[in-house]
Amino acid sequence: ECITVVRFYSSYCRSCRASEPLFYKLASDFSKHRGVHFGECNDLECMPGLIGVNFVEVPLTPDTSILHEALGVPSLPWTHIYHPDAGLVEERRVSKKYIGEVRSCLGCYVYGECDLDDAPADCLNVYGQCAIDE
Repeated sequence: ECITVVRFYSSYCRSCRASEPLFYKLASDFSKHRGVHFGECNDLECMPGLIGVNFVEVPLTPDTSILHEALGVPSLPWTHIYHPDAGLVEERRVSKKYIGEVRSCLGCYVYGECDLDDAPADCLNVYGQCAIDE
């Protein structure tokens, strides 16, 4: 069981291209902890007590536009964070301006600082706002 971070982007989006290295840095930083993967999650490698993280990218193409629409992606770049026990727990911008907030909110789930029962109070599921400080 792993947390999954999904980045929605487009190759023609300037903000998406500008934030891409920051997203890869986020994945790299969390990969310093065993159990973090870019691509596919393997439960056998997840450390006890530490939730693994799976990073996935979904480009906006004619084939994936229905997925973007069905998931309610309002703008690009955008991210969803899915928790194995709670489903979608965060959805927010992931541009250069907001990557720190994504990092902070992801950390609260990975390191167990967010109680899933109280997640809206502890780590607000509001676009671009997180009550947890790094």
